Amino acid sequence: PRRERQPIKRMPPVEDAPIELEHAIGISTIRGGLHYHPNGREYMYAAGASIIVCNFDDPHDQSFLRGHDDSVVCVALSPRGTYVASGQSGENADAIVWDYNTKSLKFRLAEHDHAVEAVAFSHDELLLCTLGGRDDGKLIVWDMSNGYIVTVVANPNCASIVCWGGFVRDVKRRDTDKYLFATAGGTKATMWSLDPYEGSLESERITTEGATVRSITTMVFSEDYTTIYCGTTSGDFTTINVRQNKMAFKPIYANGGGVEALLTTQKGGVVTGGGDGTVTAFDARLEELAKLKLPAGVVALSFAPDGSEIVAAIRNGAIYRLRGDLSRALLVCENHAHPVRACSYARESSDRFATASTDKTLRVWDANDYKASATVLVRDAGEPTCIVYTLDFLISGWTDGRIRAHDAEKGGPLWLIDHAHRGGVTALQLASNQRFVMTGGGEGDVRVWELRSRELVSHLKEHRAKVTGLTLYADDMHALSCSRDRSFLCWELREEKRVTSHTQRMGGINAVALSRDQTRVFSVGQEKRLTKWDLRDPNYLECVPLSSDNTDEATCVAVSHNGQVVATGGSKKMLKLFDSGEGLTRVAEVVGHSGAINDLVFSPDDKQLVTVGEDGAILVWNLYLE
Repeated sequence: PRRERQPIKRMPPVEDAPIELEHAIGISTIRGGLHYHPNGREYMYAAGASIIVCNFDDPHDQSFLRGHDDSVVCVALSPRGTYVASGQSGENADAIVWDYNTKSLKFRLAEHDHAVEAVAFSHDELLLCTLGGRDDGKLIVWDMSNGYIVTVVANPNCASIVCWGGFVRDVKRRDTDKYLFATAGGTKATMWSLDPYEGSLESERITTEGATVRSITTMVFSEDYTTIYCGTTSGDFTTINVRQNKMAFKPIYANGGGVEALLTTQKGGVVTGGGDGTVTAFDARLEELAKLKLPAGVVALSFAPDGSEIVAAIRNGAIYRLRGDLSRALLVCENHAHPVRACSYARESSDRFATASTDKTLRVWDANDYKASATVLVRDAGEPTCIVYTLDFLISGWTDGRIRAHDAEKGGPLWLIDHAHRGGVTALQLASNQRFVMTGGGEGDVRVWELRSRELVSHLKEHRAKVTGLTLYADDMHALSCSRDRSFLCWELREEKRVTSHTQRMGGINAVALSRDQTRVFSVGQEKRLTKWDLRDPNYLECVPLSSDNTDEATCVAVSHNGQVVATGGSKKMLKLFDSGEGLTRVAEVVGHSGAINDLVFSPDDKQLVTVGEDGAILVWNLYLE
């Protein structure tokens, strides 16, 4: 069950915010972005701007490593699991080293510009190598005892892959005190020798003469550091003899779609993950042992400490546990792998909620274990823009102008309204008596559809631009619609006429929400403010800026069911809570998403708040309200 906490008696200031992140659903499907921790109980992956640490046995046990302000593009776990390293893209292209045990930031490494392409730890966890992107052009090795730079050189061939290979060996195959690592970019690979005491680096291009030319996607050293295995875009992998510094003539075919992930076994074998979803195991002679097909392309593989199983992430956002012999695959969790546009709770239950994503899926989530209880995939369609959830069915609006209904338990299609709106369905609301559904379109139309017959019963056309939001009153006879034409309108549905019209001075309105007593309206939009209105007054009652620099454009707004709190989310990735009373005092401001927040909704019991965003993440927040 969801965690309980005693409600507070008053609305606290921002620094004592009545909100905390309970759970995150979502994964960034980056190459190598999933890792099995050596403790055998936990696994970790990147999700937007965060690293999420999960427990295989307890879905509620999550830890969040948050220090980035843009999407994480690479993640590494040190061999013994002591440290985590992550690199981001964007304006502040930092690499961060985390202490895994304390889940705290150890070092912020701010030497790269534009992007950090790859991070990797040495075998003894004493060094970290980071590669900058094409515009940065730096290869940096860091000392993990103090966070200082050991050496920095130009990144040759714009390498985007790095792996460590123990120590350089002398002619008698004995370890020296120099470290060995390799980098690759495109069709070229380089071997490096590092003297950590002098900070000197020596490089040697890996010979590819006579070998089939391939573009390298991933590389890893064998357990004895004598061989490097390189996955390629051609669906095969090739080997590099470390002593001879030479690539093998003939690659070994593994799968279609390119080799996206590569592991080596303690017995000298190899496991590959392909872009076609195939996981293939090879023995020490590189002969195929077993093969397993997953539903989508593999982006990451990681062995359990004892090698008995593999955890795999695939392109559609799902995570699987595979037996080491590839005889069986167990689904651990599902995630949206693309931006999530909308979310909805059923009116009568706080235990489940639904989401709609641009990956053309609708999902119903169980709030007790955060697993998807139903998944709908609509092929050959547009993208969903809005969703309404009841315990019996899901109704969604789509960019192809259709309204679709699906069974909420099994996900099967129930009915379809074709050509509902020429410019796509942009907003949707279901009547509390479930007799009709109200929709808004891209050309400013508001339409009412009788649910049983799916016939159009009312067409309201006064908006001059896209309808961005709809709200129904409890009596199901009055409704609000807002638009990019800067106005929101109150409708009398039986008479099919407009009752009131309110217009803001600048910019369109993105969303509206109705107060509990249904006399106040809260709006957000391109004015970048939260505005409170009284339907009996043509002018707004009060408004507050959403940010001090007036740059945060909110895309969604919601009022808690007890009427106490107004929540907004928008372009600045921040979830903000305001006291709905006089003054619209801001009471909380929290960051969890790495992209704009697209929608948010309070649970019917006001104990949780769900936000969804452009980063593909679904965040469940615990609320402690009176």
